[in-house]
Amino acid sequence: MEKQLLLEYFKVISSDGFEGRKLGSVGGLKASEYIYTQLKSSGVLPFEGKFKHAFSFNKFNTVIQGNNVIGEIKGTHYPNQYIVLTAHYDHLGKKNNRIYNGADDNASGTSALLIIAKMLAESPLQHSILVLFTDGEESNLKGAKAFSKEKQKLFDDIKLNINLDMLSGAKQTRKLRYISRRLDSLLTPSELNTFKTKQFKKFQLVKGFKSAHRNVLNKRVNWDMASDHWVFHQQGIPFVYYGVGTHHNYHKSSDTYENSNLLFFFNATNAIYQQLLFLDSAISSKP
Repeated sequence: MEKQLLLEYFKVISSDGFEGRKLGSVGGLKASEYIYTQLKSSGVLPFEGKFKHAFSFNKFNTVIQGNNVIGEIKGTHYPNQYIVLTAHYDHLGKKNNRIYNGADDNASGTSALLIIAKMLAESPLQHSILVLFTDGEESNLKGAKAFSKEKQKLFDDIKLNINLDMLSGAKQTRKLRYISRRLDSLLTPSELNTFKTKQFKKFQLVKGFKSAHRNVLNKRVNWDMASDHWVFHQQGIPFVYYGVGTHHNYHKSSDTYENSNLLFFFNATNAIYQQLLFLDSAISSKP
């Protein structure tokens, strides 16, 4: 995995130039354009002939437009069956002349998905992969819900969703956490145990969010509904959600590239990529 390129993506997406990437803003539009430009240069195919998939909704008699960005990497053995990788790229924008850069939330997941997409374009998996960069996650999952509504027929062919939301943490972050649902419908008990007990050198991957940082907010969050994986969960599709939970920079202007744990972020991205390879192979072994 190209560490320097991953961190370059991360630094750019979390920069002031995108003004916090708020849904419907100029900065959000610029972020979507940056994402699909990188996908195109990596050899990722546009989904259904285009990278940008616009959606709109009314808010206080104003029409607000968002843009999901979707790329596709065709599978070598099961081109009509999909694993959907999701990461939201929007954040909170500007408040009181302060830019909320949203480095961890979720320039981190967006950057990780960009580098993983590049690697998959160079070495495709057995299943086809959709890389879905959603807009409006911070506004009640608007982008993921638009995808679900517009691509409903596709859901019969989706085997799994893997959602990346907050992977770089803060300086003191040491653990990548995850939850999963319905993986037992895809994996044997032995495979499921291998997935759950997988360990990485100098890096901790932990199941569950409840004890993260002893943070009160973490304890009251319904993590099944906490991010874009909820839309897939509602459709009965198995999911794995990776993140670090909340921390002292969460939804604050201090959530910046400089305040992120960059080594942890690189290790987290690599761990997720390795988990993806395992899941693709395990699912493919079934008749």
